[in-house]
Amino acid sequence: METIHILVVCAVTVGWLCLCCLTTDADEQSALGAPLETDPDSGAQVYLLGGDPRPADNIYGEQPYSDASGRRIAIRYYSHDGMTGGLNVFDLYDGSSHEIVSEEPLFPPFHPWGEYLYFLQRTDRDLTLRRCRYQEPDRIEDIALLPPERGEYSYGTMSPDHRWYAVAVRPEGAAGHRVELLDLQTEQWQVLLEMDGYHAKHEQFSRDGRNRVLIQLNKLPDVEQVLLGEISLDGHFVLFPADRMWTPRPTGHECWIGETNRIFYSTRMDERAGTNIFIGAAGDEAAKPVSGPGPHIGHVAVSKCGRYWVGDTSEDGIPIYIGNLESERCKRFVFSRTVYDGNQWAHAHPYLTADNKWLIFTARRGEQLPQVYGARLPEGWLDEL
Repeated sequence: METIHILVVCAVTVGWLCLCCLTTDADEQSALGAPLETDPDSGAQVYLLGGDPRPADNIYGEQPYSDASGRRIAIRYYSHDGMTGGLNVFDLYDGSSHEIVSEEPLFPPFHPWGEYLYFLQRTDRDLTLRRCRYQEPDRIEDIALLPPERGEYSYGTMSPDHRWYAVAVRPEGAAGHRVELLDLQTEQWQVLLEMDGYHAKHEQFSRDGRNRVLIQLNKLPDVEQVLLGEISLDGHFVLFPADRMWTPRPTGHECWIGETNRIFYSTRMDERAGTNIFIGAAGDEAAKPVSGPGPHIGHVAVSKCGRYWVGDTSEDGIPIYIGNLESERCKRFVFSRTVYDGNQWAHAHPYLTADNKWLIFTARRGEQLPQVYGARLPEGWLDEL
């Protein structure tokens, strides 16, 4: 690989030199090999990321498992054909892959665009919350032991300030879940929310400084209701305008909008509004519909900056759309080409890296094993929205 080096000479009174090595976009792309395809409309080049003989996925798009710089992402591998699963940090610039967990990984806690990748590991009956820096993946820290007597743990979410861990827990013998909070500073647990008859899932800490926990509540046993709400650290619970008298039934795909108190979510199609994507804040009297492409949007994500939404549809080729929340314009960006086989790893779960330079998604293309792909956003493409 040919690298272009630019030397910047800085003179000061003591007479020292500062040398800086900059890597061009061409270098970043060549490190990933040749693109698999170029979308004829958007011009996006699609790359295979961390290609492996094991099935892989990008874990989940609604709370992106990627760092604050936009350079590194997390990839989960599944055991296959005698090979163990794993959890890796992948570098979009140099194409390197760093293994963190060398076994079938549990679903990692939500902590989007952060300095750290948080993950869970089980030893016998003990479950340990651990973390590593995206930039130093070989340095692993134990954060907390999750006591088994509290019940069966979901994946949970870590607050932006790294102090609070909120997680849905199902006590032994219980039909539903409660949401619990661990203060990592004092090591004290408390119950934030307990609603009999509901399955709590998709815990997501807000990034607006309020440390609210977005929670999805599916009414048992047949998901007759899908509520979305936020919980404060003192256990105050307020519903978002989703389901019931506000919108059609949510799909279970929702996320915070940047550093605001609002969420973006998809529902069944609202024929009157002509869309199935909405915005709302906890306590709002009504949800705000967002203009979409027409077809039903399924999985959703919002960019770190809070300006752009991402979503896939069930059209041929499972296209991925990107829209602007302010202008409400949207365009198809790429086709994921994933083929659903009944497993989560065949869902695209698309998201944007923190710098809005890459769209990351998972796809099971034809009879191939699912893998993670990245589509580079052409310069100025988002400005067209």
